[in-house]
Amino acid sequence: MRNLSLPALTAVLVSTAAGAQTAPVPVPYTVQTQPGARSGGGTVNDVALWVDPANPAASRLITADQNNGLFTYALDGGEVQAVTEGTSASVDVLGGFPLAGGRSAALVLSANPTLTGLVPYVMDSAADGGGLTRLSPTAAPLDVGVSYGTVRLVRGADGSLQAFGGLAAGGIRQFALTPTDGGVTATPLRDIPAGTALGMVVDPAYRALYVAQQGQGLYRYGADADAGTTGTQVVGLGDGGLTSVGRIALYEASGVDGYLVASDPNANTFVVFDRRTLGRVGAFQLVQDGGTDAVEQSRGLVAFSGALGTAFPEGLFVAHDGMSSSTLGDNLKLTSWGNVARAFSPPLIIAAQPQADAGTGGDGGTGTDGGGGVIINPGEGNPIGGGGGGDDDSGCGCTSASVPAVATLGLLAMALLGRRRRS
Repeated sequence: MRNLSLPALTAVLVSTAAGAQTAPVPVPYTVQTQPGARSGGGTVNDVALWVDPANPAASRLITADQNNGLFTYALDGGEVQAVTEGTSASVDVLGGFPLAGGRSAALVLSANPTLTGLVPYVMDSAADGGGLTRLSPTAAPLDVGVSYGTVRLVRGADGSLQAFGGLAAGGIRQFALTPTDGGVTATPLRDIPAGTALGMVVDPAYRALYVAQQGQGLYRYGADADAGTTGTQVVGLGDGGLTSVGRIALYEASGVDGYLVASDPNANTFVVFDRRTLGRVGAFQLVQDGGTDAVEQSRGLVAFSGALGTAFPEGLFVAHDGMSSSTLGDNLKLTSWGNVARAFSPPLIIAAQPQADAGTGGDGGTGTDGGGGVIINPGEGNPIGGGGGGDDDSGCGCTSASVPAVATLGLLAMALLGRRRRS
């Protein structure tokens, strides 16, 4: 029998331990948006999900349009509303923003290059005209005079409302957001020196801020304002099958389990990393059933674990498609998270939230409590991810292999090398 060379053996072991060489699996999308005249033409930069707490099936997707502002879409793909106040480079939404009369709504924040700052809106299901209205329309944008390319809304460890903004010139700024009479103010908490942030997401359970830095890869910072400004590269370009990096999203299967999903625009894939270990699980492509009209050059994604009516009872995955052949422009492609999970072998975790408003802050903001609900095993054997280990919040495990697996591979290497010497 031909013996493996040491370099070849090393390559096999590394590939086995990290899962970096597995081919992307195809996942069919089931719905796509039909952009109107104002929202077409390859101009979408970001997407966020607002969950209707009274009727999750009536939830809306909000897109940031670099030419026209903000657009909202129903989950059946139809355009609902256009708010054309300048342009938008990025958008996010978070529930629990107090309004007059003791009510609350979801706060929407848009990075608006035209108005040069962060422009606040509210998404209120009781409002007329589609629900998205500007908060204090005569007030100047937050941090006026500063251009942002990415914005994300989060809850602080104390429950306070905060935001992270990726500066167009590079670096990240963290704010405390304080509701005022009819508006909101922003107080800078810290500036983080970094490259250009193409994507950001906060993991509330591990108090981690993940940043997709242009030309570099994925970095982790502490999410709290007193966590310092030093980050750690957890996945570099070329590692874990990641050739480029764009927007990123967090799928919260439970309080501590789930996945970090990163868009790889150059490869037209989405790379999945385990939430606990940050080890690569695999990658997938979003395609039409039959493999046509795949998502390309994606500039936005959403991964949500809650049930959204009968169309998406197992959660939702949404991706921006920069070159949709079916609509002759860019649009959004939607699929059930269950379709994503079952495309892998063994399947990924599917989380079910028995209460429609679990994790929504009560008025449509998403991902504020770390998930919740129960974990469903979607197939034979154990689902990928999670595991029986303790709640390791270091977040610095950079392969998907367990310690016993690494030990086993080491013994295999020794045995093969010993056989080579004897022959």
